Amino acid sequence: MMMRVLLGLLLCLPGVVAAALPAGLELTAQMERASVPACPREQARQLELHWRNGEVSGSLDYLGLDLACSRSGNQGAQGESDALSLLLTLPPVDFSIEHFMLHLPDRELSGPARLRHRDGDIIVHWQAENGPLSITLTPEQGGWRWRGELPGNVLLPSLSKPVSMQGYWQPGQGLQVAVDTALPEPLTGRLSLDGQLNITADGWQWDPASRLTIDRLSWRQLRLNELVLQPAGALPLTGIGHWILRWQGGHWQQQHLPGAQLTLALDDHRHGTITLELDPKLKVRTDWRWQEGLALTLPQQSLSLAKMAAWLNRWITLPELDVEQGELALSGRAENVLDGEQPLTLTLALKDGRLRRGELYAQGVKGQVEVVRHNGQLSLGRHSGLTIAELNTGVPVTNIHGSLSWRDNSPWLSGLTANVLDGRLALSPMKLSTHLRGELHLQDISLARLLNLSAVPGLTGDGSLHGRLPFVLNDRISVQNGRLWGYDGWVSYQAGESLTETAADNLSLGLTLGMLKDLRYDRLNADMSMSEDGEAIIMTRLQGRAPVGGQLHPVNFNYRHQENLLQLLASLRFAEQLSERLPARLQGGTE
Repeated sequence: MMMRVLLGLLLCLPGVVAAALPAGLELTAQMERASVPACPREQARQLELHWRNGEVSGSLDYLGLDLACSRSGNQGAQGESDALSLLLTLPPVDFSIEHFMLHLPDRELSGPARLRHRDGDIIVHWQAENGPLSITLTPEQGGWRWRGELPGNVLLPSLSKPVSMQGYWQPGQGLQVAVDTALPEPLTGRLSLDGQLNITADGWQWDPASRLTIDRLSWRQLRLNELVLQPAGALPLTGIGHWILRWQGGHWQQQHLPGAQLTLALDDHRHGTITLELDPKLKVRTDWRWQEGLALTLPQQSLSLAKMAAWLNRWITLPELDVEQGELALSGRAENVLDGEQPLTLTLALKDGRLRRGELYAQGVKGQVEVVRHNGQLSLGRHSGLTIAELNTGVPVTNIHGSLSWRDNSPWLSGLTANVLDGRLALSPMKLSTHLRGELHLQDISLARLLNLSAVPGLTGDGSLHGRLPFVLNDRISVQNGRLWGYDGWVSYQAGESLTETAADNLSLGLTLGMLKDLRYDRLNADMSMSEDGEAIIMTRLQGRAPVGGQLHPVNFNYRHQENLLQLLASLRFAEQLSERLPARLQGGTE
């Protein structure tokens, strides 16, 4: 009331001057203090009104506005008609403010300011410690509209670019807010907020209808499209609580990324939890902390291998794998995921895996991959590796062990060894990709078991074989320039009755069958090739001794064999499955 009286006196002075007051007269009115009782931090001090040459101006030593205060005690429209009571009841003249203080829910901003009145608008130009600020307020129906440009860090510490804002408020109604700004570096893109704030018994809160959108988010080689962030429910003005972030798709390098959803649980503005929902039954939880960068911690958690593989197949070209079972344990830590020079560790551990790819069947699959990024370089931890209890293609390969490493920006498999046919195999270091190329080394392979697989009646033998088989694995496997060799063994072929009868009239065949009854070789050499359709050609040369006329004589025996090995392996798998299921059927089982 006192402020309005002073204003009335000074505004009446121009008319009086012409009649009675001497020219050059200057008048000043002062007020020590004005305040809003419901909001103790909203007050004005040392207000002065100056009348000079028929014009009125004002100055304030201090003006404080409290945007987090409800002037009605949170009781709705009644009592809120003067929501900016102190600002709106100032005289409609220009003011210079020595110390302008804006009280926000979680911080305070202060600095000198200029307050102007133009055509019913109140314009505040303010130099706060966070940067220049300009706001235009338009009183309307007991409330106000506003627009202006603020420093980004007034809203969020991480926003470094200016923020364009506008809004509308009336007593007893929600506050409408629209915001537009650029994302902080190293991110690129534009952020837009269409928000609504409601007054409740607990103060201002974000309405669930609020939306923050980013049309396209870019960071390094990552692109995400049509991001939408919204409250999971009513949240306080500080934003502390649960938020949901969705995006429609994107790219990582040149690879397409499917859409997904994040749930953000904010403990405060610098700590919280992120839950990434790739699928309704496939979720990954991450703890985050903002402190001069974004630190992430992935507590160890278990994921279904089948569901993870199905999700990956939506955007990455993986080898065609049928995942029958398996669990992935995921954990990791990053000191600052936004800084490529800072350390990052991600560990994936697989257990109880059972996989199938075409003719290959693996069970008892275990493994661990530890991805390490440090000083901008990727590597795999020394504990990264793979174990397979059994890989069966008709010939069981057991006790498979290998290690994983990172070379030339690609993963490599090295040191892989296994047991097969009473011997050992080893794989040369191999780059892992959708098209595999490598070399398989064989040692001490049992000739007896190998000949037994051929299922040729009357053919037996003994000895150890070694070999080198270069291969290429695309959709199917092929072998070129493969070699097998062995020393000091024997081969025996006992011909059937019909072939023996034929040999009685064929001297050459009879001589050959006689040698093969007990061929003791000193050296065995074989060249092998196999096309992608499984057709294999094996050229075998045997040097040794064989019985001729009741005595052992030196012999050189050459043999060319052609057979479809994939069909042979398929028949071996069928025979193995039949031998497993037939007893169950004979006993009344259902398998």
